[in-house]
Amino acid sequence: MSPSWLWSGLNRSRALTHPSHDDPLLKGRTYAIPFARVWAAAVELASGGLAGWSLVEADEDRGIFKAESKTPVFRRVDDVQLTMALDEYGQTRVDMRSASRTERGDLGRNARRIKKFFRVLDKKIGAGPKTILDPTRSIFSWAVLVLFFASSCSPESQPPPGGPVQEEETAPLPRNFQGRTYERHIVFLTSQGDSTLVVPWFFTARTRPGAVDRSIRAWLARSNTWDPFVSETWESPSTRVPWQILPRGNARIIVGQGNALERIFFQEGARRLEVILGELLAEWTGQQAQTFRIHRGAAVLSSGQAEGFVLDMSRAWTGESAPPGDWAFLLSGDSLQMVLEDLSSEGGPQGGAFSAWGRVEETDRLWEHIRLPWSETRPFEPARREVPMSWSILSEGNEISGTLDTVSPFLEAGEGEGPMLPVEALYQVSGTLILDGRDFPVQGMLRHEQR
Repeated sequence: MSPSWLWSGLNRSRALTHPSHDDPLLKGRTYAIPFARVWAAAVELASGGLAGWSLVEADEDRGIFKAESKTPVFRRVDDVQLTMALDEYGQTRVDMRSASRTERGDLGRNARRIKKFFRVLDKKIGAGPKTILDPTRSIFSWAVLVLFFASSCSPESQPPPGGPVQEEETAPLPRNFQGRTYERHIVFLTSQGDSTLVVPWFFTARTRPGAVDRSIRAWLARSNTWDPFVSETWESPSTRVPWQILPRGNARIIVGQGNALERIFFQEGARRLEVILGELLAEWTGQQAQTFRIHRGAAVLSSGQAEGFVLDMSRAWTGESAPPGDWAFLLSGDSLQMVLEDLSSEGGPQGGAFSAWGRVEETDRLWEHIRLPWSETRPFEPARREVPMSWSILSEGNEISGTLDTVSPFLEAGEGEGPMLPVEALYQVSGTLILDGRDFPVQGMLRHEQR
């Protein structure tokens, strides 16, 4: 037992995490895991999931909960506070403070409590080397060292003078950084013979000082026709969880346990359209911590219910970084479900730099270094641009190849100073994918933007 440890144990009555703490086990956590998943697990642990713990209050919007932890022998009660927020790169930052109610030294009890909490939380959410990020590295360091997740936390403040032991209670807590954009896309897709039904819901939130600018858009694509049935924009107050989707107007949502989305529906008079998210089949995370989840699902229309698949997709980026690129959701019956995303954000006629995540015969697959060059275009006069109408699919080593053709497009020209204006486009597509020497006829949706 070192003299310094004994002195601290006899004089310290609290412990606090900090990204630059001398003790690597008290640096807190920066997770490349969605906030909602980490929050739900942490609250469950504080609500009795750990022996002696009881939850006092929890505020998910502020990202703070308070709890009490009782020691097993002498039954002393200590106060715990957890703070959770997004860092400036959109990763989930978690810090904790544990303090005794007396000024007597705790002999390291509060520090041990924090360390145990994070060990159990890591296990509960399945965190590991690729999802627990070093908070002292920049996002560029992580892009080099961890190809699977190119993100990290860069603390704004220097370590307190004299080290965290002297100034723990004044260490800054993480905040919800401004100037970020969050996308949540829910896309129902089914194909029956030559008929394809697509129901995309797009939720967007952009943070700025004091407020969040939000939008909801939704379409119904069938019989080669796009019907936009929801378009809402509004401003909501600033919040610690701006990415959470909110209902508005005729758009409603139903969430279940752990704040998991279960249904989205539109109600206007006698007209109702509902998308149901069922069994989760696959989940993938990209290099920028974007997430893609494939569910079994259904769409309920006035004409009846259609069974199919649902893509639940989340992305985020800062105002200083380039937004993500084009993406597509493709099906080949029950045999194949695939998501493709252009990671370059500079895609165009040459095909960009896509990655693809797929579920092939119930086996998860990943393909990288894919291009989707345009093989056919047409003029779109409202924006004074050429827009793609057909694509080739190419990959290094020819692991995946194929073609996609437009069945029905939905094209919009955005606002700008010109002469060329932005383009936002949705395509209902069909084609063929060749994987492992097998042909898969596919139907789906492709999202395209020109900024």
